[in-house]
Amino acid sequence: MNVKIKEFLRVAGVLDLSTIDFPGKLCSVVFLTGCPFHCPYCHNHSLIAAKGEARDVEEIARSLEENYLIDGVCITGGEPTMQDITEFVKRLKDAGLAVKLDTNGYYPHRLEKLLRYVDYVAIDVKTSPDKYGKLTGREDAWEKVRLSLEVLSNSGVEWEARTTVVPGLVWREEVGEIAKLMKVYNPDLYALQQFSNENPLDPNLRTVKPPSVDDMRALAKTVPCRTIIRCKEGTFEV
Repeated sequence: MNVKIKEFLRVAGVLDLSTIDFPGKLCSVVFLTGCPFHCPYCHNHSLIAAKGEARDVEEIARSLEENYLIDGVCITGGEPTMQDITEFVKRLKDAGLAVKLDTNGYYPHRLEKLLRYVDYVAIDVKTSPDKYGKLTGREDAWEKVRLSLEVLSNSGVEWEARTTVVPGLVWREEVGEIAKLMKVYNPDLYALQQFSNENPLDPNLRTVKPPSVDDMRALAKTVPCRTIIRCKEGTFEV
């Protein structure tokens, strides 16, 4: 007799309904714990070392399936691919739900295995290649992210790259270098996201003024692919 072994995920929380986390879909958002990066502007830094709640994959999937308002699920974190989410994603697909994955790209081989099951991927491109190690706290970070960008660009899966704009940290010079990368990897969409100084990992950034909408628009115009800006005033295509 075959007995199915239960699989568990470390979950920080679930948002039942979101209109902004999965382009074109109403979705629930599942927050998983753990992240290998320590980006100073991170606003979800409480999840970096958090243990979260161990929840049965089948139980989570069933509760999402019963949410009649949604047609998709966004899996985010933290960094979701620190955990093995393959069975969870398969279970969501079996339930007829579209799946979006948010990732920092540090685990390219895990990402590649998941691409056959997901519908949309958003990958962070945090800074220029030469500054990746210092920003994230991982010297090998850029090499891992570069591999993930290659995987995505050859996958056929819809995907976006996104960068959080932080004056003095990830600013004109860094966005200029990232723009060159976008020309190479050509995502379906590139998003510049406005930094928030409300709860950064580095408390020194609380005094940094977020970039204005005009600043964001000017930066976006330097990127050679379809680009949008996301800020507290809304989302704008440039």
